[in-house]
Amino acid sequence: MKSIDEIAFGIFGAYFKTKREFRWFVSLRENLIKARIFVSIERWLSKAVFYSVIGSCVLLSIYLSMKFLLSLLPKLDLSFSFGLTDFIIITTGSVIAFCSVFCGFYFLPNMKAWERKRKIEELLPYAISYISSMAAIGMIPYEIFKKLSEEGENYGEVSVEARQIVRDVSFFGYDFMTALKNLASTTPSANMRTFLQGAVTTALSGGEMGVYFINTAKIYMAERRKNYENFINTLGIIAEFYVTGLVVGPLLLIVVLAIMCFMGSGSLSTLAAIVYLVIPLSTAAFVFLLDVMFSAVHK
Repeated sequence: MKSIDEIAFGIFGAYFKTKREFRWFVSLRENLIKARIFVSIERWLSKAVFYSVIGSCVLLSIYLSMKFLLSLLPKLDLSFSFGLTDFIIITTGSVIAFCSVFCGFYFLPNMKAWERKRKIEELLPYAISYISSMAAIGMIPYEIFKKLSEEGENYGEVSVEARQIVRDVSFFGYDFMTALKNLASTTPSANMRTFLQGAVTTALSGGEMGVYFINTAKIYMAERRKNYENFINTLGIIAEFYVTGLVVGPLLLIVVLAIMCFMGSGSLSTLAAIVYLVIPLSTAAFVFLLDVMFSAVHK
């Protein structure tokens, strides 16, 4: 029995084969590769159109079912008939459903590639340190990347990228330098691309790749330490602001308002708003700010 993907490809595959050089589809193919979604662009677009049609049909079925059920209610006095309004609603809804599902398929590889980029650049400095430590003991570069490809538990998406080098060399028969160039052209991470291109340039200019790995690791870790130092300094300033603006200030204001309420010249609603709205929302905003800053420093 054929799968849904095979049915979709059988219906739409021939059409998309003729459109594979279309500019938007070329960028989609690049994003599929960067996201490590190993599906041809014809199959991906065929599946996108097939599920888009299903989405339009589902929306049409829901509308017809609701209209039929409402016509059964005697109090509403509605008939199961169609007019211009129904035609407009069905047409507009079907087009929106089709475009929404298709755009979801179109932009999904881009979003996955962006997520992979974030994960790669988060772990890349530590992976480069691992590479430099292997290079320091004299291991050849290909064996280093092969070892890195087996450390998925520690280096995540960086190990996934290293597997592309192992695959190109072991299964496709490319030499190690070509495999590095292939990965540099398909990785979603600009930092990893720069690192790989530097390795290729070093090797082609007659330099020692192991020395390059060691020096690059020192540079990356120095930048990492600098980022953390800046983050800690900024965190100290924000902590002072939090204590002053969200702890001491509101506490003094609450005391003053409580005394004023006790004397009959204050408003309980203002006091309640500060206690139950201003302070919790300000604290939530502060926590969100810290989360954004912490994510930024780990890029």
